[in-house]
Amino acid sequence: MRWIDKYRRIEKYRRMVNAIIVSIFILVIIIIGRRMENLTNRKCKPDTFTGIAMGTNIKKTIYSESAKQNETVNKAVDQALLELDNQISVRLNDSEISKCNQNHAVDGVYKLSDNLLEAIRQELQISKESGGAFSPCIRPITNLWGIEDGKTEIPEMNRIQNTLQYIDAENIEVTEEGIIFREDGMSIDFGATGKGIACDELVKLLADYDVQGAILSIGGSIAVYGNKGDGKAWHVGIQDPRGDEGEVLGVLDIKENTMISTSGDYEKYFEVDGKRYHHIFDPSTGYPVDNGLISVTIISDSGFLSDVLSTTCFVLGLDKGMKYAEDKGAEAVFVTADKEVYVTKGLQKTFHLQNKSYTLENEKK
Repeated sequence: MRWIDKYRRIEKYRRMVNAIIVSIFILVIIIIGRRMENLTNRKCKPDTFTGIAMGTNIKKTIYSESAKQNETVNKAVDQALLELDNQISVRLNDSEISKCNQNHAVDGVYKLSDNLLEAIRQELQISKESGGAFSPCIRPITNLWGIEDGKTEIPEMNRIQNTLQYIDAENIEVTEEGIIFREDGMSIDFGATGKGIACDELVKLLADYDVQGAILSIGGSIAVYGNKGDGKAWHVGIQDPRGDEGEVLGVLDIKENTMISTSGDYEKYFEVDGKRYHHIFDPSTGYPVDNGLISVTIISDSGFLSDVLSTTCFVLGLDKGMKYAEDKGAEAVFVTADKEVYVTKGLQKTFHLQNKSYTLENEKK
């Protein structure tokens, strides 16, 4: 019987040791979990900074553990925006893209930085997929109308027709060496993608700093990074396209690391005989888009995609635009001149209409 007693004692000790090991393991998991929760949901002080960059208003709300850290991050963001502007801004005569537009030779290869060439490649792909609804070389038409510069006259039809040859994206080629223009008088313009590109760059920058979260607004593009430390979603308002600046059409519940871009006919425009002429042009006609839409908002994990799609889908119109947004894996909010609001399926629980003068059409289906 001694061997039985010995076996029982060994088994008893084994169970005790296993119980202790399991208890320690559970305790370690609890401690790690609490530390991770504290790291994720730590209460951080937000600071908001405003300014002007890339030709538009900038607003940055940054969440970190100190005002000093927030200020450091703010300065880094400003520096990054300045460097990007020096590459892509057509408003700066000595920017990289302005020099390209001024100095390229027809059928010659003009060398550009790799990030600019990659952006143009993506733009050309969007242009092809959308049947020409987007053009990365729309600048000659933009200059002809001059709406961004405050002009309020409709150009003569023959001048518009003569300018169309300069905005055909099929006359641009990107190689490993650089960009080639097949027509004289062409120029590249990052006006429909630059702010989204900036959002992508800034999110990368924020990841290099000890930042809990941030929401960065660059004109019509917004980057949401991280979280606020309270475990709640971000709430981002969409501008009422027929309201005063800051008046909200609806609110989006947004998760971390999300980009939002809006294009609308209310941003830059003039009116003649009750008709609105705005800054979003149809590359096939050279005239401002007139298809019943007044605003398109795109939500994506890519700033570039959200920015370029907000313009492209506006030009495509409601039906084609909504389908294209969904095909590209993005969510969207479309607003018509009849004050009807349409959202993609993924937003039907996270978009909340605030202005009751509009109708959320998806609720009728």
